[in-house]
Amino acid sequence: MDKVKPLTIGIIALLLLLLSFNFIPKDSKSPKIPLSKTTMLKSPSIESNTTLAQNNAELIQKNIDFLKQNLEALKADSAASAEESPNNMEVNLDLQTQSNMTKAQDHQEMLLLKDYQEESQVENLENQKHKCQRIKPQLAIILDDIGTFAQYSALTKIKYKITPSLFPRSKASPQTPKIAKIAPFYMVHLPLEALNFYQEGHDLLFVGDSKDKIEQRIQAIKQDFPTLTYLNNHTGSKFTQNLDSMKLLLETLAKYKISFLDSKTASNTKTSTFYATHTQELLNPCQGNFLERDVFLDNELNIPKITQNLIQAVKIAKTKGYAIAIGHPHKETLLALKNAEDYLAKSGVEMVYINEIIAP
Repeated sequence: MDKVKPLTIGIIALLLLLLSFNFIPKDSKSPKIPLSKTTMLKSPSIESNTTLAQNNAELIQKNIDFLKQNLEALKADSAASAEESPNNMEVNLDLQTQSNMTKAQDHQEMLLLKDYQEESQVENLENQKHKCQRIKPQLAIILDDIGTFAQYSALTKIKYKITPSLFPRSKASPQTPKIAKIAPFYMVHLPLEALNFYQEGHDLLFVGDSKDKIEQRIQAIKQDFPTLTYLNNHTGSKFTQNLDSMKLLLETLAKYKISFLDSKTASNTKTSTFYATHTQELLNPCQGNFLERDVFLDNELNIPKITQNLIQAVKIAKTKGYAIAIGHPHKETLLALKNAEDYLAKSGVEMVYINEIIAP
C-alpha cells in the first residue's frame, strides 16, 4: 500500500483498541476464591464464561473479516491511485506536447511570415524601381492661385493633366476644400511673406513666426485638405530666403507627410540648403526631398510669350528628363494652354501631375 487514507487509519486504530479491551487477561494478582466441585458445577459463571468466549470468538471473526475487507479496499484504492497517476502524467505530457507543438508551429509561422515580408519588400523594391523608370520625358504644369470653382472649371476644359494649386481656405477663398474633393489631384498654394508685396484676404506666415504658429497653420490646412500631399509657396520671396523659418516650415511639412515644391519666387531660396544638411524620409520614393520650378509661363500676359515659355519647358524636359512649369488662371494663360493641346500631344513628352514626376 502506497497511500492509506486518514479515515481508514482511524478505523483500524479503533478496532485494535476494541480488541485490546476484549482480550486482555485478568490481573493475576486478583484474589482467587476456592470453589468446590459442587459449587463449580452449579455456578452460572461457567456458563457465562462459555458464552463470553463464544461471543468473543464471533467478535474476533467479525473484526478479522472487517479488517480483511478494509485491507482489500485499501489495496483497491492504492491500485486506483496508481492507475490514476500515470493517466494524469499522460494528460500532463499530452498538454506539454501540445504546448510544444503549438510553440513550434507559431515559430514556423513567424519564420514563414518573415520570409514572406522579406520577399514582399524585395518585390516592392523591384516594382518601385520599375515604377520609377521614365518611359519618356515628363512635363508637369501647375496653375497657382486657384480659389474659385469658376477658375477650376476653366482649367478642366484643357485636355491634358494640369495640377491645380489651391489657396488654403480663407476669406478670399472659402470654397477651396470643396474643390479639392472633386479634383483628381491637387496641391495647396501656401501664402508666405514677400519682400515687397502683401495680398489682402490671405493668412500669411511671416519670417520669425514660432514653431507652434507654423504647426498650427499646417495642421489647420491638413484638416481642410485631408488628402493633401504636395504644397508650394505663394509669393514668399522673403520667407524662403530665411533658413531658420524654412527649417521650421519644412520640418513641419515632413511631420504631416506633405512634400514641398519651391516656386522659386526668389533665386536665393534656402530649400536646397536645408536638405543638404538635413536627412528626412522620402515621401515619394520616385523623387528627391523636394521639387522646384523650372519655368514661369505667364510673367508676361502675352499669348505668344506664354507659348514660347511652354516650348522652353518642353525642351528642358527633354534635356533633364522632366520639367515643372507654373502659370496662373489668367484668360491669356488658359487660352495659350488650350491652343497647345495638339503641340503637346506630338511633342514627345508625357503630361503628368506633380506626384507622377520621376526625379531621382
